[in-house]
Amino acid sequence: MPIYEFICLNCQKKFELLVSLNNTVKVTCPDCGSDRVKRMVSSFGIGGGGSRIKSGSGSCSSCSSQSCSTCK
Repeated sequence: MPIYEFICLNCQKKFELLVSLNNTVKVTCPDCGSDRVKRMVSSFGIGGGGSRIKSGSGSCSSCSSQSCSTCK
């Protein structure tokens, strides 16, 4: 089930809700109870593990910067 972001048109509260794709339940604001809500356009993230810093040899293996003078 996807998580959708909503905004209440009554009190301007932004909230998220886990909604079934064949949802027949009316969405209401958790703060004021209004059913005047609008689904917002959501951004999404793509997760990934690991470090983005390239491993080097010598003294650069412990360096946290990719542009220090010892890594060149």
